[in-house]
Amino acid sequence: MRNTELPSSSSKKIHLRYIRLPNQVMDLYDELIYRSRRTIVGRSQITSTHSVTFDGEVVLAPGFQIVYFEMMGKWFTIGKIRNLQGRHTGYYCDIVSPPRLMKNGGVELTDLFLDLWVSTDLRYIVLDEDELENAFAKKWITKQLYDKAKEQLRELIDTLKRRRFPPRHVKYLERKLGL
Repeated sequence: MRNTELPSSSSKKIHLRYIRLPNQVMDLYDELIYRSRRTIVGRSQITSTHSVTFDGEVVLAPGFQIVYFEMMGKWFTIGKIRNLQGRHTGYYCDIVSPPRLMKNGGVELTDLFLDLWVSTDLRYIVLDEDELENAFAKKWITKQLYDKAKEQLRELIDTLKRRRFPPRHVKYLERKLGL
């Protein structure tokens, strides 16, 4: 879904190791926008052939820009998506294991298959529930991780229903960094 080119010396890069069970590992090198002990913000372009359509509009597709927020200790990432004209189309939330720092300063996380699309007006659709069920049936993930993925999805949906999305820390960084 993101740039897999090696980092150049002209801009700061973040190394993300994205694990997709049972045996897919993607090493991604994206533009680093911001880094603290609590959050890493990166930017890339969507390279996956997958797209998301919401209300008859393509809201995520190859070439669209993604600014993502990897938050330490959280079981999800949030990606702010902009289309080819630069218009914000919504947020792509990926249910994942909490990011783990690697020795080289990069971040590693494991995909837990569930995803959530959130429109700019906070309507949403759940994506890839079938992938989670399939992964669990094939024993790629444990019952504990399966339950955690479903719990995290419910919690994210609850924040939407309470109109508290994106999380306060993400809103703050969006304003602070002009995203």
